[in-house]
Amino acid sequence: MAKIRVLQACSQLGIGGTEKTLQVFSKYLDRSRFDVFACGLRTGGTRVAELERLGVPVIVQPPDLDALLKDLKIDVYHIYRAGDYEPGTLPRKQNGGPKIVETNVFNAIDHAENSLIDAHVFFSEWSRQDYLVKYCRFPGKRYEVLYGPIDFEEFPPVKRKFDWTIGRCSRVDDQKWHRACVDMLPKVWRKVPQMRCRFRGATDRIKERLHKLGIEHRVELSEPSVAVADFYAGLDVYVHGARVGEGYGVVIAEAMASGLPVVTIATPQRKKCNAQAEVVDHNVTGYVVRFAWQYADAVIDLLENQDVRERFAARGYEKAREQFEASRLTRKLEALYTDLMEAGAR
Repeated sequence: MAKIRVLQACSQLGIGGTEKTLQVFSKYLDRSRFDVFACGLRTGGTRVAELERLGVPVIVQPPDLDALLKDLKIDVYHIYRAGDYEPGTLPRKQNGGPKIVETNVFNAIDHAENSLIDAHVFFSEWSRQDYLVKYCRFPGKRYEVLYGPIDFEEFPPVKRKFDWTIGRCSRVDDQKWHRACVDMLPKVWRKVPQMRCRFRGATDRIKERLHKLGIEHRVELSEPSVAVADFYAGLDVYVHGARVGEGYGVVIAEAMASGLPVVTIATPQRKKCNAQAEVVDHNVTGYVVRFAWQYADAVIDLLENQDVRERFAARGYEKAREQFEASRLTRKLEALYTDLMEAGAR
């Protein structure tokens, strides 16, 4: 049987979790069955070199998407995008091909070109249900949940010496930073003065807030990087919170894979994304606090309570292995690609 030729595409190939998902799936797709290509439709970014290191051909800013897919003889076009209409991100179909898979990051709908999409993939069950409640199912379409894959080769087991250290990382984007992650710090330091805090990817707004609270000298800041394993390895507790919530939260899953308990904040109000409460099982793999004023107490509890901290960490690692491990999720993606191709051949 001929290999299925797949092009995975995103607007850019930068540092974000969506782009990392594209990279990890590209790594684990079975090369005996699939020829894999990657594309930055608008621009490249730091993941271009990572993909090329994996032997994945990368195309940046193709002048004509339809011509590219024809030249590469693409069978499955997999686009990662917000979900709503983005001109130039979907190809035209000819004779039923290529099959189009959309990883829908923000649960929006493309009213203009939805009919072109064969399968919608969501990062969490929360995201799928949010989409279906708002827009319902369309006949002949598939609606699948596929968590962002975690490459455990990147996160080998770590033997930690407890050092009272909390931290979080993200790209430099205010939407990724909940104010509770900063405002809780003075209270934690009053109770646990030996605590250390590390932030990677802090925005100017976050830096200004640290300055206003008079604690900027106590927080270790660093810039985002594609290499994150060492950062997680230097923490004892992972603290998370995004202003708009998460449709999944790759950094949360990575922290769990690194053997860290997690504190995050639920964001169900005003229809914000709330999948972080799906990824983190409250009082099992971490704490999902409902209100910002509860955040500091959750962090303090994990720093002071070794038994709880280690139990959450162990169960979080188990969940990451069972639900987020890259090769397992890639087999599901491969099955989706194969099913779409076989359905088209009938």
